[in-house]
Amino acid sequence: MRLITAFLFALIAPSIALAQTSFEGLIRYDISYVANIPGMESMLPKASETIVSKKRSLTRMEGGVQADMLGDMLSDHATGKTYFINHSNKIIYSTTEDQMPKADDIKPVVKKGKGKMMIMGYECKPYTVEVKVNDMLINSTYWTTTQFAPAKEIKNIGMNTPNVKVEGFPMKIETSLPIPGMGNLKMEMVVTQLKDLKELPNNVLTLPAGYTTKEGLPPVFQMGK
Repeated sequence: MRLITAFLFALIAPSIALAQTSFEGLIRYDISYVANIPGMESMLPKASETIVSKKRSLTRMEGGVQADMLGDMLSDHATGKTYFINHSNKIIYSTTEDQMPKADDIKPVVKKGKGKMMIMGYECKPYTVEVKVNDMLINSTYWTTTQFAPAKEIKNIGMNTPNVKVEGFPMKIETSLPIPGMGNLKMEMVVTQLKDLKELPNNVLTLPAGYTTKEGLPPVFQMGK
């Protein structure tokens, strides 16, 4: 279950494939679910916001038990460090790149699809992605655009992604995820807001003062070990 949790959060913080436009600012995904699993939807986030710049990026989620346990994720691109900020307990977990969750054994099958879709004024084309995790087949469709991408210094937004390589930036991701012994979870996330960095507070990509700093990953990553 821990690997599935990491995979879901990796989808919420998709990887960057470089394109023509260098964007710095806020990218918001709204997230919806269809699940026949009692209580599952209440555990999962309803939105994800990532603020990207050439030096740092911040990913934060709205709603869901696990989002609160994980906290905000502030990544420093120069040092490779990621800080998990738990506002409820005023704790910052300082993590190195080597300590971040890996998905080296996940080998997705990516195929370019047909058709197109307009999202936020950008033309998007589909890629189908199949991933096998612990004998479970996870199917996704990535709707990506090559007309927009965050700043080129950024390799990933937030966590490591499960080796999914597509051309362009994902504006919409549709995923079907089987949960063993429980049922099926369908997730859709789509970009609903883009805001320039200049419109955001100056301190939005800084660590909060007065918090206790601990080394290593937050406790949520130890669940299911």
